[in-house]
Amino acid sequence: MYGSELSVLSEEIILLIRLREPALELCRLANIGDSGKASLETVCILSLPVLTSRACLQWVGCAEEYPGHAPFSKNHQQHLSPHSYPHLTTSSGTGSSAWLPEGRVGARCSRLRSVPSDSIVKVLMQLNTLSDFYCMVDLIVRCRTLLEFANPQARVGATGVAGMGVRSVLILPWETWGPANTRILGHGTFWCGGLCGERCATVLMSRITIRDYNPYRVRRALALLGGAGSEVTLACGSVVKVVKEASVYRVGECFYNDIETSLPYVETVTSYDGCRNISMDENYLVAEVLTTVSHAQLRSSLKA
Repeated sequence: MYGSELSVLSEEIILLIRLREPALELCRLANIGDSGKASLETVCILSLPVLTSRACLQWVGCAEEYPGHAPFSKNHQQHLSPHSYPHLTTSSGTGSSAWLPEGRVGARCSRLRSVPSDSIVKVLMQLNTLSDFYCMVDLIVRCRTLLEFANPQARVGATGVAGMGVRSVLILPWETWGPANTRILGHGTFWCGGLCGERCATVLMSRITIRDYNPYRVRRALALLGGAGSEVTLACGSVVKVVKEASVYRVGECFYNDIETSLPYVETVTSYDGCRNISMDENYLVAEVLTTVSHAQLRSSLKA
């Protein structure tokens, strides 16, 4: 069972999200040049933190940068949806279904645009419980990391499972792959912000936070700042620091255990009065500000 989103990581690898387990499923496109034989083949399943019996994943989506977006990265509601794809059989042996866009034989469909390998994928999850409690969680992982797990060489010597006549599929528990390769952040409302490359930005209470997960920029910032945790205030008022220590996400009603994640990043926090939303590309960040006029227009539209 999947959420409303998938992520095309490369010309061959697609990321699907399983709601029931929950887990990330990495699939390889097979025979894509032949519309009659095209299929998805599961190569790796990355388990997510175990939920309690009172919790479930109500909604899941992916946010990532696709090449060709102009000029700013789009939000998750505008990305590809598997429900728009024709149904195909799968050779994974996992009982899952798969989708593939239509296209000419021997030609790749223009909608199958892959995420740059030097980028991040943000998995947005809404968790609900029997007591009507809900929370929103962002899981951030580098695209290059997911592609490494999908590489056959990475699976040499690994434990897998296979059905009758089906090749083995690597299944990794969360404790094996998640804590060192991801960062989980929680918030009380839907994700709002921008994403470009290995940087993502969010805005909350007129405070813009940019997190940069590029390893080179993390190392450079560590050298300039003198170590993780050291803060530097720039002339413009922004505060910059490197976060390398593990962060702990605690929601006992949703997860069996507290979740530790430690993917390093450079954090830049900027105060921007009245900022309600942001868009970004490689060079610029545009802030949407609620002015007196726009606030009056919003109030009048709500009354109507």
